[in-house]
Amino acid sequence: MGTRSDAPREELRAGTPCWIELITTNVDKACEFYSGLFGWEYETHRDPRAGLHVIALQEGFPVASIRESADGRSQWRLFLATENSLATAAAAGRLGAQIIVPRSRVPELGVKLVLSSPADDEFGLLEPDESWQFDVGLPGTLVWAELVTIKAQTADHFYGELFGYTAEQFGTEHRTGYAVWYLDDESMLARVSMIREHMSAEARPHWLLYLGVDEAVGTDEVVHRAVALDGRIRVDPYDSSLGRVAVLRDPTGARFALVDPSQASEYGSAGNDDPYDD
Repeated sequence: MGTRSDAPREELRAGTPCWIELITTNVDKACEFYSGLFGWEYETHRDPRAGLHVIALQEGFPVASIRESADGRSQWRLFLATENSLATAAAAGRLGAQIIVPRSRVPELGVKLVLSSPADDEFGLLEPDESWQFDVGLPGTLVWAELVTIKAQTADHFYGELFGYTAEQFGTEHRTGYAVWYLDDESMLARVSMIREHMSAEARPHWLLYLGVDEAVGTDEVVHRAVALDGRIRVDPYDSSLGRVAVLRDPTGARFALVDPSQASEYGSAGNDDPYDD
């Protein structure tokens, strides 16, 4: 994933991660937590159709939005770019997806909707406006994303057909292990196969979003900061091929990962060992 996204909208390829959104049971508490963790600042927008949404900014650049949850769950959502949200949603429907949040226009962001895939995860489509901006690959921004699912082969097929991803498999344990999805030679996302013996009855397929850590601070220190802010540790810091990683829940229950890419290890694990229970 790149750095500050100043590429024109028309150069944004379909299937590229282009926005993240926190759906939370407590917007104020979530804003306080991520501000304390990363220094995010916020702009609040009220739209008669799109409703209330808070845009998080890192050094003045948009990095995420935060919205009130409608179902009592807190979770991070990943949005993938499309030039035509209607056509892509129709294609997703033919592949077995269903729309769960209808299309709406968010000012300065674009037209968005949310679907449930045949692998039972939720993902968003975003048709960006000309004014769209999205910071990635930097501290306090999206660095990487993994789909954690029990239906690994279904996910590979669905997303590959929808966006043209090719998949490279790493490891054959637990059926299909870990796969990286590419557009041409550029890695876009990864898919992790859930390990059945680690799953609880409440476990759901989900996207795990990795947010960057300043290498001058380090993952371990940010984890300490998160705990002081009432976050919870899911997976203690460990070294991986992505960097120094930890998996947390924010005070409202949303799961996310921290990563310091400067500490990437050739010998570390690619995926995390989160036991998935909710």
